[in-house]
Amino acid sequence: MAGITSITLAELSNFNKNSPIRSKLRCEKIAGFFYIKLKKGGAWRLGYTDLEGKRREATIADGNIKPAEAAKIALEWRIKIKSGVDPLSELDKLREQRKADKQQKDANQFLNVGCYYESIYTPYKLANFRDGKGTLQNISRNFSHLFDRDMDKITSADILSWYNKRTKKGLMRSSLVRDYGAFKAMLNHAAKSPDGHAPAILKDNPIKNYSLPALTLAEREKLEVHNTKLEAKRVIMSDSLKRQIHNGLNLYADQVKQKRAASRAHGKAHLPDLQERQYPHWFIPFCHIARLTGMRPADIYALKWDNLSFNQFNNTTALIFTPSKTKKVNYSQKVTFPVNAELKAVFDLWQAEEGTNTGFIFQSERTGRALERKAHLTHWRQVKALGGIVSDLDLYSFRHNFISELCARGVPVLTIAKLVGHKDGSMIAANYLRHDETNTLAMLEGVGGIKSSKIEKQTVSVVSSNE
Repeated sequence: MAGITSITLAELSNFNKNSPIRSKLRCEKIAGFFYIKLKKGGAWRLGYTDLEGKRREATIADGNIKPAEAAKIALEWRIKIKSGVDPLSELDKLREQRKADKQQKDANQFLNVGCYYESIYTPYKLANFRDGKGTLQNISRNFSHLFDRDMDKITSADILSWYNKRTKKGLMRSSLVRDYGAFKAMLNHAAKSPDGHAPAILKDNPIKNYSLPALTLAEREKLEVHNTKLEAKRVIMSDSLKRQIHNGLNLYADQVKQKRAASRAHGKAHLPDLQERQYPHWFIPFCHIARLTGMRPADIYALKWDNLSFNQFNNTTALIFTPSKTKKVNYSQKVTFPVNAELKAVFDLWQAEEGTNTGFIFQSERTGRALERKAHLTHWRQVKALGGIVSDLDLYSFRHNFISELCARGVPVLTIAKLVGHKDGSMIAANYLRHDETNTLAMLEGVGGIKSSKIEKQTVSVVSSNE
């Protein structure tokens, strides 16, 4: 073995002791084979001409390897070169393959549904979507039983099984469509390259073409009942209902003041006195804004004082915002809502009583961020109870009333659509553009009936003929 190279151990040892850095100790028996002294140790290298006629120099072994062992590797390289194989190119390919394998191994840990949800999708949703937390909760609540599975192993049978279990529990179709869409969106996200260059974690979403089963007869009937109830809400509120809401808000304000006074009288004098405030609780102006704008509750929560824009040239104020429901879609557009005198009074009074004009209009005292999106529910229930409202009226009804009143006034559908943040007027035309029920009832009086005078004449005529 020692005879295949002219370099001996003694010669190598002497070379390392006495030669300067970058010096080369060449082998006289193997063409291009040499040892190079480096700053940290040394290396065995082989110079050769590749298949394209280019001179190349490759490190074939670590300097700690004995000359005979390094020479053997050099001869193996020479055999490969003679047979038309470029070992250095093969090494480059091998390095690239190892790198790709490592990347794939790293990515494979995130192929797990639960791991991807926790480590990648959760930060993404929270950072980019206002209601990301709610979407994440829906995914976890519905599909946590799949969190120990790999995403590429999810099948349509898994979704069908989930769907059947949820429908047996009586969940609405709309809720199931929403929750399945959220889970499907997560898998779609995993099937995209994170930066346009790195490979996607999931090669292909296995359920991208799967749709939920068609509605059964029973489900269609249930949906029809639901839509009928929803249709009943898309009406103009009666004056008596509006008065009940107004009374409920006033009584709620009084109740809040009384509770605060009691707290201050029993050891909590540090709490601010609310007796002189017209809005002792944030929900009261919140409710007025919903009433006067028809805004979705989620959009009111997201409002900042910066959304109010004063135009000094025409002395008007506008509320400018982008609806959260369409913020991430292609047709998202800003709403420019003219602020009338009553709405401006609400904003001005709340700003004066809060003593700030920065940040969120309705801000959490604990976090300094926007309030939680369901924070109004408890207060709305109390207002309804105090006002004597016994129906299942929800705060969203203000939006229905706002659109319905504008339709009844003959405001163009596209104008209404722009005010409420719709991309076009189709939804309003389909669900709100109809006759006012009160006027219609008046018009129907007498239709298809017989006037009493004619009935009397016909009766007399019949009697005379019989006589």
